[in-house]
Amino acid sequence: MTSTLEEELLLREKERQAALVSDDMAAFAALMCDDIVHVHATGNVHGKSEVLGHAGGFIRFHAIERGDLLIRPIGDDAAIMTGPMTNTVGRRESDERVTVEAYVTQVWVRESSDWKMKSFHAVRLPVDAPTQATGAKGKDSD
Repeated sequence: MTSTLEEELLLREKERQAALVSDDMAAFAALMCDDIVHVHATGNVHGKSEVLGHAGGFIRFHAIERGDLLIRPIGDDAAIMTGPMTNTVGRRESDERVTVEAYVTQVWVRESSDWKMKSFHAVRLPVDAPTQATGAKGKDSD
């Protein structure tokens, strides 16, 4: 059974995906803490204003898919979400599309009554790696 916390955070994640694909930077901004640290799969590190400029001015998100997500609460007002992500993206000035496979760790915190991302860290998966990383469900790897 899925807990209320998991349901809330899965909904926030779906809202994040929808905001990026629909190019709704106001909705995307509302899902982030003002002091977010956003680490892209490329290794670039952005704060809130930089990630909004990058997502709204340079990159176009065509599709975002998530695999199974593991959500681990930290008290009542924070949680860590981990899992695979596949982005289909391209530069705004061209029609070229690139698919990026990554494994993502997000830290969500409750500010007032809203859940917002405090941290986002994506690591690009090797080309031949499975999309479900070993240990994603908390199992020990060999």
